[in-house]
Amino acid sequence: MITMNRYTNIKVINKIVVIIFVLAIILPIFLSTSIGYVGVGEVAVVIDPFSGGIVYTVEGPRYFIKMPWQNYDVIYTAISACYMYTHYKFGEKGEYPAINALTKDGLGVNVDITLRWRIDPSKVTYLYLNYPGKDWVDRTLAPRLRKIVRDIISNYTAIETISKRSEIASKINEKYRELISGEKSLGGAIIVLGVELRNINLPAKFKEAIEEKLTQQQLMIAAEYRRNRTLIIANASAEADIIIALGNAKAKMILANATRESIDIIKKVVGINPSLLQNYLTLLMLKEVAKSGKNVYIIIGNVTRYP
Repeated sequence: MITMNRYTNIKVINKIVVIIFVLAIILPIFLSTSIGYVGVGEVAVVIDPFSGGIVYTVEGPRYFIKMPWQNYDVIYTAISACYMYTHYKFGEKGEYPAINALTKDGLGVNVDITLRWRIDPSKVTYLYLNYPGKDWVDRTLAPRLRKIVRDIISNYTAIETISKRSEIASKINEKYRELISGEKSLGGAIIVLGVELRNINLPAKFKEAIEEKLTQQQLMIAAEYRRNRTLIIANASAEADIIIALGNAKAKMILANATRESIDIIKKVVGINPSLLQNYLTLLMLKEVAKSGKNVYIIIGNVTRYP
């Protein structure tokens, strides 16, 4: 009886050891396949491979529990950017090359664009069902933007792409936001934050022609300025001469009038005796000459002349 009990106890202990051993192996595997983690700015889409559908989504940052057979995919929902540019000199390009477009006057230009957007976490399920490969940029965002840029550039001449760059950038933003917000396949999940028009690259020969034209215009403006300045100086000089001449003429008239008035006054004082008047005028003349600092000699009586 004692032997049987001991045998039974050994069997129980062995079972417990086996169970513990199995759990020690299986539990880590179970936990590793049942616990998931999603980071900041991310949403986990939990998928059941048997049903082929989305079970639920988890917005990070957090750990979450799922069934071991379930899979999950992570979608980045924070701000993302897509670069479309080409540096021909250095042979560099962004995720997509620069956008080739034709202007209204048929000139080919290359447009560098940067697109920024984010995803609405609440609409990730709809977006993922329509784009299970997470290829919404390749399939929708990028091609739609490139078409809009080409359409808008075609409404402007090459010169206008320089002078009206701000207007072009504004129209690209407006049209693109409107298009993406109404795109059924996206379901409003993509929120466009902005389309930056980085550069419109014109052909080198066209740039040289523009620079030459601007240089000639600047030279013409400078020549016109110099010509106008010369005319202004000439006119001012002529006007000054006229003013001086008029001033001198007026001064002479005033002096003449004053002299006439003085003579009239003298006549009244000394009478109409010509000799007295002549002597008085002579005295006035000598007085004016003396003011100049010159010697004045007055000879009284007869002057003896020698042969």
